[in-house]
Amino acid sequence: MKFFNALTGISFFWTHAFLSCFVIGPSLGYGQAETRGAGNFRSWDVNKDGVLTREEVPPGPRRMFDRIDTNGDGKVTFGEHRAGGRQPEGSPPRPNSKNTNIHRFIIRQSWSQEPNGFDREYVVRFPENDVHSCPVTILFHGNGGSAEPMIRNWDRTLPNHILVAAQGYEKSWNVTKERSKAPDVNFVEMILRDVMSRYPQADDSNVSLIGSSNGAGMVYRLLIELDDTFSVHNALAFVSSMTVSQYHDEQFWKRNDETTSNYDQRVTPSGKRRIITIHGSGDSVVPYYGGRGPSGIHLSAQDTAYAWATAQGYRGDQRPDMEGKPCGEKLLMYDYPQSGVTHIKVIDGGHGLGPATAPLKPLLIKLLGWARNP
Repeated sequence: MKFFNALTGISFFWTHAFLSCFVIGPSLGYGQAETRGAGNFRSWDVNKDGVLTREEVPPGPRRMFDRIDTNGDGKVTFGEHRAGGRQPEGSPPRPNSKNTNIHRFIIRQSWSQEPNGFDREYVVRFPENDVHSCPVTILFHGNGGSAEPMIRNWDRTLPNHILVAAQGYEKSWNVTKERSKAPDVNFVEMILRDVMSRYPQADDSNVSLIGSSNGAGMVYRLLIELDDTFSVHNALAFVSSMTVSQYHDEQFWKRNDETTSNYDQRVTPSGKRRIITIHGSGDSVVPYYGGRGPSGIHLSAQDTAYAWATAQGYRGDQRPDMEGKPCGEKLLMYDYPQSGVTHIKVIDGGHGLGPATAPLKPLLIKLLGWARNP
């Protein structure tokens, strides 16, 4: 029993169990391996939100987490668990060197963790259609995620955008307490300048930001800290809210020293953006109603949206929780007119949002008017 419960990083049992679940199980129909795979998923899903985070998976199989997390959002659904890293039938092909629309580039930076310099990667998917002007959308993975799967996740949804997926140092973004202490805002500024110089079709007046979880925290950082050199028009923040360090006393804040958690400098965000926040009311990783999360103490999801609404010109009261407008199955919308800010509540959605994920993308495309892009 001690051998089976050790859960060490070198455990043969867990590695074998993970391989059985992910590789053997799907090919055996309703056999024993499939049952075992479902059982492992249920037992590892500690908070019962229908997805596995990196922290929930035991140390041995955790080494294979990135391969199983095929869309790179930092979470493994049961479908991904069953597929074992294989793409579902009918899904878009993974980017590779044969795809001439996929390109990899390097930005060199140095900071306290990498004093001698470090090559940071970002990936670009250029539209297949020959267009003269393309919106630019930058994608930010969750903690433990990767850049390239984010391209796959949005490839079909935004076919006419130049998709740019940035890679976080140590697979994380430096918001407060993450492994990375990298100068990430400067990293994104350097990426934007590089993209604009490489791609004449890139429209520097039409930039969008999309992030999930820790990546959403990075989106909030950029909304607060980016100047008006680049015109960020749209921002989508999934399953995370601002921390009380980033917003308190009705002010936005940033850090003078990014190696600390001390947000000590007041900031007035530049410009007015179309901001949509999406969060599940059953999220136990970043609590919907506020509280302790991976980056410290978080505001509630609705307080976060209201803070942005008031910063962007809304002068009314905050929308009561009970007055959300239905906009899909288990979806409630809280809109702040004239401010450009909308919050979408996913009823009972966890950190992976659950079955409401499917209808969300077309709703977001409609709200942002992206379907009208050339």
